[in-house]
Amino acid sequence: MQVSYKIMINIYASAGLCDEVEKLIEAMHRDGPSPDSSTYLSLLQAYTECLKYAEAELTIASMRKMGILPTCAHFNLLLYAFAKGGMTREAERVYKELITTGISPDQACYRTMIRCYFDYGLVEEGISFFEQIKDTAKPDRYIMSAAVHFYKYAGKESEAQSIQDSMNNFGIPFLENLKVGSKMKTL
Repeated sequence: MQVSYKIMINIYASAGLCDEVEKLIEAMHRDGPSPDSSTYLSLLQAYTECLKYAEAELTIASMRKMGILPTCAHFNLLLYAFAKGGMTREAERVYKELITTGISPDQACYRTMIRCYFDYGLVEEGISFFEQIKDTAKPDRYIMSAAVHFYKYAGKESEAQSIQDSMNNFGIPFLENLKVGSKMKTL
């Protein structure tokens, strides 16, 4: 029974059919089995697809109240939705909540935050974030390439070159074609 619910919830969530996902989760609460972490991950996916960010945040809070611990994957769905929409401050707030919760961010969370700053031309914020994570993030093509572009954009050539040298040492190809501020609206 639980497998059938989960399959349908995943299908509806992927299609962004929030109402259908909510109905199935209500049925799970009523009929059993209780929704688990992966079920709530699908609900978060549906809410972010439907741009229902407040509901997504409430879902994370509800999970905690029920004793279901959210993971980086739960938070990253919300981070990604805010980053994609250019809602940097909201993404920063959710990232801080993730850390406050005691969860260590993973590579996907780091990439999402770097992309948020990069796509919307927030160079100083991007450099500051990179400085915070550079010792804990694994060597990563996108993160390191974005950092090089941030530093070059800020006129900090020696920092950019240092990261590019590290990339060469790790055998990580540089993403030359990235453009700082690529999603900024032009007037």
